[in-house]
Amino acid sequence: MNPNPSLMKTILRIACMLSLAALLLAGCAAARHTTYIDPQFDFGSIERVAVIPFENLSSDQGSGKYVTRLFFTELLAQKVFDLVEPGEVSAYLASHSGMSDKNAEMSVEQIKDMAKTLNVQGIIFGSVGESSEVRNGNLSTHVVSIDARMVNTETGSTVWTSSVNTTGPGALSRLFGVGEKTRGNAARSAVQKLIGTLIR
Repeated sequence: MNPNPSLMKTILRIACMLSLAALLLAGCAAARHTTYIDPQFDFGSIERVAVIPFENLSSDQGSGKYVTRLFFTELLAQKVFDLVEPGEVSAYLASHSGMSDKNAEMSVEQIKDMAKTLNVQGIIFGSVGESSEVRNGNLSTHVVSIDARMVNTETGSTVWTSSVNTTGPGALSRLFGVGEKTRGNAARSAVQKLIGTLIR
């Protein structure tokens, strides 16, 4: 039996449309990232990690605390490192008036002191560079930019660093008005992508 030409054309057209939709949908969820991992460092030597509260450089108040909680929860769920409770980290920082939560302002001696007190082999610092709503007609989405890095407490050197930016409305969103992303979804997507570059 010869296939119906009309039916074959319809099937081919549907297949093409589905493929195009899949590609467009992938574009909506895209996140750009840049990552560096020290090829000489043995990450197996890190058992316990402290996550320092992320600095908020965006105009969205509360983003630093919000992203810090997301990052802690997502990293804890990976069950790769033991994590210092956030309360312990905050108490340590509060009890050391000369201590900053910004890695660029911390000396190697301060990092080593924190490592000894909290019994950690790695310290993670981070910042939220952007957290804003982007509108395109009636469609709105949220753009988030997060940077993070892990420091080896023995040397104070960076052994992992990554920067992730969630994109604005994708092609499918602009065409069909779907795929809108809230701040929470955008932040979680960025955090998961960020952690994915560390936990491979």
